Amino acid sequence: MCFSASASFIAGAVLTVAGIASISQVRKPIHLVFASMPLLFAIQQICEGFVWLSLSNPYFSTWHEPAKYAFLLFAQVIWPFWIPLSFLSIERSPKNRKIIRYFLVAGIAGSIILAYRILFFPVSAQIDGCHISYQIGAFKAILIVTGVLYVAAIVVAPFFSSWKNGIALATANVVSLVTTEVFYEAYLVSVWCFFAASQSVLVFLVMREIRKSPNQDREIEYT
Repeated sequence: MCFSASASFIAGAVLTVAGIASISQVRKPIHLVFASMPLLFAIQQICEGFVWLSLSNPYFSTWHEPAKYAFLLFAQVIWPFWIPLSFLSIERSPKNRKIIRYFLVAGIAGSIILAYRILFFPVSAQIDGCHISYQIGAFKAILIVTGVLYVAAIVVAPFFSSWKNGIALATANVVSLVTTEVFYEAYLVSVWCFFAASQSVLVFLVMREIRKSPNQDREIEYT
């Protein structure tokens, strides 16, 4: 599978439509945290589109640094806390909410460490074949700790959703991670984010499920 600036921009356009559709299903303001995920992924994919352009066209070279760091801001800093927070915002089971809170704490910790890594270690992005390879310096200990926190917050937390389509989204995320690890390991940051962005169209199905739920008007007790 090849990726390109066009693929990123097209993904961004499709995700924008999915995001608008998801937000149209919102009936409680707190659910906007979850419903807005496709729009955030759209922005991220557009940012990577400009990374592609900056690396392949000298005319866009001045866009390289801001586009690169904007993409990594989403990939490394925003998603580790936003994913568990978004699932927490729609969760109706008190027991599951308590569990997801622990993953949110893990995600926040991961985001802080990854932000430190991006700020204080060398960061590079280059085209390697049909993909972009992002390299971020770090000590081995940081890689291990952030790897565990990242997977816990982004991969494991969604499985504690009590919504059927929420579990489907979590499962698709695992499949995409395994696929990326097997076939695109050297381009994990870029390729997995692309797959995750594509999967976020399932957010619309989750929001529709919530809207159609017979108890959807019942307020969740956020304790």
